[in-house]
Amino acid sequence: MSSKKLPVLLAALLLKVTSSLAQKSPTPAVPPPLGPDYLEVSVPVPRAVTLITDVAKVLLSRDDKQDKVQILIDKRRARSEKRDQTLTITIPRNAFTRTLGLVD
Repeated sequence: MSSKKLPVLLAALLLKVTSSLAQKSPTPAVPPPLGPDYLEVSVPVPRAVTLITDVAKVLLSRDDKQDKVQILIDKRRARSEKRDQTLTITIPRNAFTRTLGLVD
């Protein structure tokens, strides 16, 4: 290998390492607070819908601290104890949702 190619290869390796480190950054545990441009609505839904949403949230989460099956069991147990079968939806306040009458 020639000495002319060495700095280029080192720079390419440095870029590769920094991009892979940036992709592995942890996501924040607490979601950002909703601004005045969003409306949060809780809708009562059948139990099957909450089961599907809980499974989807657990399977698609990036949390590797616990076993995903155990997280799902805990969520379902807490939901059945509270008898809470609602789904929380965040709706943006824009011209389209105002036209549909979803927000004020």
